[in-house]
Amino acid sequence: MALADLNQAGLEAMKDSIKNVKVYVEQVDITDAKACEEFVANVAKEFGRIDVLCNNAGTGMDLLTFPEEVFRKHADLMMYAPIRLMNLCIPHFKVNGWGSIVTMASMFGKKPGGLLSYDAIKAADIMISKDYSNYCAPFNVNVNSVCPGPVATPLWYEKGQLGDQLAAVTGKSVEESIKWFAETNIPMQRFAEPEEIANAAVYLASVPGHYITGTALNVDGGTVKTIV
Repeated sequence: MALADLNQAGLEAMKDSIKNVKVYVEQVDITDAKACEEFVANVAKEFGRIDVLCNNAGTGMDLLTFPEEVFRKHADLMMYAPIRLMNLCIPHFKVNGWGSIVTMASMFGKKPGGLLSYDAIKAADIMISKDYSNYCAPFNVNVNSVCPGPVATPLWYEKGQLGDQLAAVTGKSVEESIKWFAETNIPMQRFAEPEEIANAAVYLASVPGHYITGTALNVDGGTVKTIV
């Protein structure tokens, strides 16, 4: 397993938490094309092959509150970087005769209501995955996206993050505000646990899930109301 992130301390902590599996970590800015090339080459050298790519990066800012160059930076992170990494990994998959790509999109790629740059780019990620699925199918490579709803992570619970913002609106505590939000907006009335999102990605990247391709899988507790 290979992990890339800007947060070196987080990478090391994640590495230490994973048992009985070889783990390679590297601090990488995925908006830097050369850094991506070096990372993929290092992973191939370290393991001898590359079988799965999981794109998992996200950020966003409020509607009409940020300059165009910030939107472009978000697109570099969440759209161009996944394309770049897919293009770097696909040659390895062709050599293997097998491969899998999973991109973390969002329920907000299917419905409005999140942050402008995030919603628009995650919608693009879903389409990009669909197009790549058609291109890669002849090489025995499946390509899918996962569309999570709200997930119980530090993004909601850490100081200054979404939970605090919601609490400021509701006048309740962070925990009460998140409970209210879940019960009001999510049919299953709770946030997902991180493992539930990871399990969906693992299945799509597995041999049993390999015939699934071009799918944008909702893992949202029923929040998205459309049938596609």
